[in-house]
Amino acid sequence: MVEENELLAERHGHVLLLTLNRHPKRNALGLAMLQGLVDAFNGADADPDTRCVVIAARGSCFCAGADLEEARRLAREQPELASRRSDLLVDINTIVARLGTPVIAAVNGPAIGAGAGLALGSDLVLAAPAARFGYPEVKHGISAGMLIPNLIRQVGPKAAFELVATGDPIDAERAYALGMINRVVPEAELLPAALALAERLAQFAPAGLVASKRAFQQAYELTLEDAVRAARDVNDRIRASAG
Repeated sequence: MVEENELLAERHGHVLLLTLNRHPKRNALGLAMLQGLVDAFNGADADPDTRCVVIAARGSCFCAGADLEEARRLAREQPELASRRSDLLVDINTIVARLGTPVIAAVNGPAIGAGAGLALGSDLVLAAPAARFGYPEVKHGISAGMLIPNLIRQVGPKAAFELVATGDPIDAERAYALGMINRVVPEAELLPAALALAERLAQFAPAGLVASKRAFQQAYELTLEDAVRAARDVNDRIRASAG
């Protein structure tokens, strides 16, 4: 269960706002927060009243990545929880792609390692000028392996390899130029802009929005012909249910 107040949930009509609230730890993803996020995402997807999710953060940092101090302690003292933590990191890097509900990230500051994965794994990303995106794992003698598949999808292999191999962070403007984020928004307008975008999406019929998101995922996973045929079949089912 997520520790009290580490992850805040607030409803805005059909929009669920999730706020990372572990700012003394720079919103690092510990076991409790990872579980809380996975549970919140799954709960939102199962709730027909939730049509869009926004992820934001309190403090000056969006998310500093995985809680490495906790990871070392669990590996040493509680290996079964260390294994659970690893499974949750896999989940957090894949869950948004599995959801029918769109997810928007409002990135106010640094999003590093698993924090970058959380942000860029979202369907849409708005970022403040202070946002930074980085994959510094190589500088710590480890690999950003779990983050690489989605990063390649976002920016292509050359840019992805440079980010991972150098470990150097990039600013919001560079991330926008690479297609990693949708827009750069003044910090004071970031959360209102993300909520406004979410509310706009929430106005549409859920079936069409979910189908559109599924079609995007299938476009990555299937051949061109199979993806087009799958999208046709979904549209046929929507029309049949509406008629």
